[in-house]
Amino acid sequence: MTGRTTTVATFNELEDAEAVAKRLIEAGVEADVADESRLQKYWFLSRPLASEKVEVSEKDFDRARALLEGVEDKEHLLAHEILCPQCGSPKVDYPQFTRKFVLPTLVEVFCFLHILDKQFYCKNCQNTWSPKVRVPPPLDVLNWRKDKLVGPQS
Repeated sequence: MTGRTTTVATFNELEDAEAVAKRLIEAGVEADVADESRLQKYWFLSRPLASEKVEVSEKDFDRARALLEGVEDKEHLLAHEILCPQCGSPKVDYPQFTRKFVLPTLVEVFCFLHILDKQFYCKNCQNTWSPKVRVPPPLDVLNWRKDKLVGPQS
């Protein structure tokens, strides 16, 4: 993929990310899966969370996101997606430490000693939240769960 890329979906499992990337490619959107699980496992000494990212070109982000949300009712590709609970962005990192400096190694020692807790971090709105917090399911205009609809769907 040429040019700058952006994350269109984030998952814990590689299979979920690969299914989304495959669906985007079938629709004509160039997509790649970025696997950060080794980085998290060995550098941050943590269980990989939010480590599988589906990336598309920045110019294709809106089209890719609209396509995924359009087929969600039928294909349920985003059922295990990790989104920011505050702004709904898929641009999520775990743990919240920067990967561009030596300081995370020192912070990791504090986490290992349980002085600090690792959290998810939203690159869009800078919100952080605990992995123990469950993000509420998507709701429709009547506050009914979209993933548990009953009756005929159009």
